[in-house]
Amino acid sequence: MAKNTRKEIAYDYLYEGIISSKIPPGAPIIEQEISNTLGISRTPVREALKQLEAQGLVKYVPQRGTFAEEIGMQDVEEIFALREALEILALKVSIEVIPDEEILKMEKMLKALDHNSTFEDFYESDRSIHNLIVRYGQNRRLNVFLNSLNSQIEMLRRISAVTPKRLEKSKQEHMEILMALKKRDQVKASKALSEHIRNVKESVIRTYQNQRYV
Repeated sequence: MAKNTRKEIAYDYLYEGIISSKIPPGAPIIEQEISNTLGISRTPVREALKQLEAQGLVKYVPQRGTFAEEIGMQDVEEIFALREALEILALKVSIEVIPDEEILKMEKMLKALDHNSTFEDFYESDRSIHNLIVRYGQNRRLNVFLNSLNSQIEMLRRISAVTPKRLEKSKQEHMEILMALKKRDQVKASKALSEHIRNVKESVIRTYQNQRYV
């Protein structure tokens, strides 16, 4: 098995565990235990942990070890403030250049979501629409900044999704964004995008408070 493949296996295992909270915030991550579970050496596990640390998903504490990162209320406020500012900036450019067929594709994906759809179906449509806006924003540095936040945003999206009826509400919010994009109405699209991001933030905060994440 190639070295980079072993690292990817370790990374994928830890990443999914952390963003799904199977590895709870603050939980210790023991290299040897992960190594034994995956049947690989500690070196690729250590490399994966360094990548996760750079993404803000784990933290290394000298003399104590590595732990799943705990995202506090202030972190939530900062992450969503940056996300909103960056995506609105991307929208100002992308609204003029996103092809109609791309918008129609997203619209079709949204309309297909119903009570039989899984969380992952909703999640994929959410990610696809936001990625579409950012991709056509044509700003490489903006992409770099957002990518650095993406891992933490993914975890917060999943936390938000446990709010009752949040997935259906999110579908409606995304449809409003798409309809404004379709009309090339920057004012309405920006308003709809801002409201959606702020609603997700509020859902995360309520869930944190109810389940005492922080």
